[in-house]
Amino acid sequence: MTGPEVADLQRAVLDTPSTVTRFLEELTGEMVVADVVRQYPVVLGLNNELGVPAGETATRRIAVLKGNATDRAYLYADTVFVALRLPETARRQLEGTREPIGRVLADHGLDPVREPLAHPEEVAAEAPDSAMRLGSEVVWSRAYRLTIDGLPVFLIREWFLHSVVDALGRQGRE
Repeated sequence: MTGPEVADLQRAVLDTPSTVTRFLEELTGEMVVADVVRQYPVVLGLNNELGVPAGETATRRIAVLKGNATDRAYLYADTVFVALRLPETARRQLEGTREPIGRVLADHGLDPVREPLAHPEEVAAEAPDSAMRLGSEVVWSRAYRLTIDGLPVFLIREWFLHSVVDALGRQGRE
């Protein structure tokens, strides 16, 4: 993977005003679904990035965003969110569907603000779940928080896969 290709990906992702879901769908020309690997409650510790008191419960969702038609993996995401800060209908949708978080937020008219984390270098170059076997495909990673109505709701770590750079390259040749 060359530096310019990764730089083009970073610029495209950082410049988009839309969600990552929407970005991937526009880039690839296909609907994106979340292949939810695991979703379970977690207890938050002191000084967490979501501003929740220590001992409170949040939800951790690990998913791979894939093309619905091609089943091609584009992104690995590890998300922690405060479900109680979302409307009940959005919570239910996140619990029981393959909908990506970005689509759920758009469906419910929620307008999140993305805030880069203070220490993005903590995001490893490889996805943390070795069972995913995506490490060799990772080209770039980032971490950020989404706030809704001024409250931090989501802490998201993303690992973009080589397939996104491929799609970006195809788009540039069209």
